[in-house]
Amino acid sequence: MALKHTTEIPLDDLPQAKALYEDLKSQKCILMIVLGDSKATQDGVQIADDLAPTSPGNFTRKVMWVKNHTVLKEELEPYLHAAEIIKDDTPYEEIKCFCLTLSPRKAQSRIHKNGVMDYIRVEQLYIEAESQSL
Repeated sequence: MALKHTTEIPLDDLPQAKALYEDLKSQKCILMIVLGDSKATQDGVQIADDLAPTSPGNFTRKVMWVKNHTVLKEELEPYLHAAEIIKDDTPYEEIKCFCLTLSPRKAQSRIHKNGVMDYIRVEQLYIEAESQSL
């Protein structure tokens, strides 16, 4: 899998994971966050990476791939709570993907763990974040 716009977060080095996250968060980019490592998630990461350079609004897009729901949970889960994406019936572990706007960083919508990360849905997440970043 050739990923040009994706940063894979290490699962075995929390200080490095946090440093990479902070670096990505500080960049002026639309940040797609993908959680998990199933075959469907891997395919979705490739799609998100493929779509990253195609922003119709000329936004820089990047993908951050965290292959489990444990690493960076403390940093990522608050975005979902603030956006009311996580409800009592949707725990963090049930989220597969969400996208953050430019500063101030916020999430608009998500793809559930059992949802499909196809080209249309991933592009929709990017566009939603871009429209909220204008």
